[in-house]
Amino acid sequence: MMSQFKLRCSIEVRPSDLDSLAHVNNAVYFSYLEIARGRYWAHIFDGHRRLRDDVILARAELDYRSQATDDDRLVVEIRTSRIGRSSFEFTYRIVGEGDGRLIAEGRSVQVMFDYTNNHKISLPQSVRRVILEFEGEENVERSRIDGDR
Repeated sequence: MMSQFKLRCSIEVRPSDLDSLAHVNNAVYFSYLEIARGRYWAHIFDGHRRLRDDVILARAELDYRSQATDDDRLVVEIRTSRIGRSSFEFTYRIVGEGDGRLIAEGRSVQVMFDYTNNHKISLPQSVRRVILEFEGEENVERSRIDGDR
C-alpha cells in the first residue's frame, strides 16, 4: 500500500537536540514539525513566501511512540489531512530513517490570518486548489463546521 505522505523531510539529530539522558528532547520534535511545514509550503507553492506569511499556527500536538537518540537520523512525513473555511490540518509521522521505527505521530492546525486587522480570513481558493491537487482530493477531508478555525 502506498503511503499517504507525499512529502518526507530528512532530519539530522544535532547534539543540541538532546536532553541530559542523550535522547531527543520532547520540545525539539516540534521544531522538526516546523521544518517539515516550511518544506511542505515551499514545495507546493514553489517558495512563495508571502502566502506562507498569512498563516498562523493555532494548535500542535504530538504523541511520542519511541525514543530517538544522537545515533538516529529521522524522517518527518507530512500531509494535509483536512481543509476548512479558514484553516487546514497537517498530519505528521516521525520515523527512523534506517529502520522505519515510529518515533512520533502528530497534527497541527494552521489558520489563514490577516495580521494587519488581527483576525482570521478565508482560505483562498488558489491555496485550497494547490493543496488538493498535490494531496489528491480524495485524501483530504473537507470541514463544513460553523466553528471552523
